[in-house]
Amino acid sequence: MRKVKYEELLPHEFEEALRQFPVAYVPVGSLEWHGRHLALGNDTLKAYGILLRTAELHGGIVVPPTYWGHMGYWKPGCHPGLPPEIVDGLYTAIFRGLVTVGFKVVIGVTGHDVKEQLASLQQAVASISADGAAAGFAMMEGDLYDLAGDEMDHAAHWETSILMCLRPDLVAMDRIRNEVLTSEAGAKEAGIWGRDPRTDASRELGEKIVSRIADNIGKKAQELLAGLRK
Repeated sequence: MRKVKYEELLPHEFEEALRQFPVAYVPVGSLEWHGRHLALGNDTLKAYGILLRTAELHGGIVVPPTYWGHMGYWKPGCHPGLPPEIVDGLYTAIFRGLVTVGFKVVIGVTGHDVKEQLASLQQAVASISADGAAAGFAMMEGDLYDLAGDEMDHAAHWETSILMCLRPDLVAMDRIRNEVLTSEAGAKEAGIWGRDPRTDASRELGEKIVSRIADNIGKKAQELLAGLRK
């Protein structure tokens, strides 16, 4: 399969990928508790895996994932994050640098689904698109998911299914077999909000979600690039 990771490309491979489809994908997330059953880097791992799938199917290059964003310490392993102004500057510098090296479209996806993180990505988009020479798009990972029945959550059936699909080695369902998720206090203690992942999550559902999102991000990239070339 064609290489799509920025850091693994040789110069001639980079130049050819840029010539064919000058789109960069920026995955961002957090280091945060997602129940006792999911890896602490779940948010970034989701965005990264989805964007790798997008690039493999539609073209473009995926930049190394970023685990730093708007976070807070509330459970063991939760990194408190970076100051807001540093996050804003970091994302903007990444986007501007990608335009400098030749990308025409930059799409940022956050798997840490909080409004502050999305706002930082939107600032980065604004920083590259003002003169019309480049275009960008910022989104939470589920924003372009257009099938009924499933929606973003925290460590519940949506997030668990996605990581089951992308990184099953980082999911340990046995760790939550005794969680009480039928009460608010139990859900808070577990750090799981949404449909019970023990009954409603599956690798098959994760594949459905990832495939749909990846395809719709690819279509968005094509749309943005076509708009610049008119």
